[in-house]
Amino acid sequence: REAVVSTQSTGMRGAVIIFTGLLARVALKQRFQRHNVLGMFLIVIGLIYVGLSQTLPFPGDAEDSSSAQSNARSPALGSIMILAAQLIVAVQMITEQKFISQYDVPPLQVVGWEGTWGLIASLILNLVFFFIPQFKSQVDSVINDFNADAHVNRTDPLCNVDKLKPVLDHLENPIDGLLQVVHSKELILASVGLIVSIAVFNWSGVSVTSYLNATTRMIIDSLRTILVWGFGLCVGWENKNPRRIGYELAGFVLLLMGTFIYKDIIIAPAC
Repeated sequence: REAVVSTQSTGMRGAVIIFTGLLARVALKQRFQRHNVLGMFLIVIGLIYVGLSQTLPFPGDAEDSSSAQSNARSPALGSIMILAAQLIVAVQMITEQKFISQYDVPPLQVVGWEGTWGLIASLILNLVFFFIPQFKSQVDSVINDFNADAHVNRTDPLCNVDKLKPVLDHLENPIDGLLQVVHSKELILASVGLIVSIAVFNWSGVSVTSYLNATTRMIIDSLRTILVWGFGLCVGWENKNPRRIGYELAGFVLLLMGTFIYKDIIIAPAC
């Protein structure tokens, strides 16, 4: 989030559809019809449009909103990291499709083994990162943000910079994270909800890959942006500038049209 504006990543997520399609063509020899290619193209354009609607300045925007959008510390590095992440996701999707098609493995078992190996890898990496010192510039940045935060209860003895520094001395601190969760009902509920939602999400995704293919899974996955945006509007989390909403609507229309064309629900001319 510090490297690039978070909402800008919405547009760059379209890269995973291109990466997945290219890898499916190379690794799985999957053939795409012209309407598939056109649908993928419209979906990527729609995602980019949504991302730009969140980053471009519009008349009537609040000053704090525009300044927050232009406050990213290293946009170039953030963009590279997002694209690298999309490539890794595409490789994972294609690998899942290859194994599911090659071996008769139920989707739930696939998710279970992925979670098992992911847990083992996370435990090992957290142990290693705990003994790696944090970058001094990062520690100073967190402390400066902490001191400038008006919501911090200064009368609380736990809200003390001297107590904060030892926690920040590690690249990762799973012990501190676990203590925070144990002592907070909100974090416990959020953690349990996250575990359940991610489990259902991954099981649903692997099921789509099993019955259809990885590219279709990524296209359907892109549509959840519409649900997130709609929920944000209802609860007041989204910027309600009419021009910005118009741009977002245009992007989501392209998303839906691209999906319908890709699935051959809408017959495109010359396709």
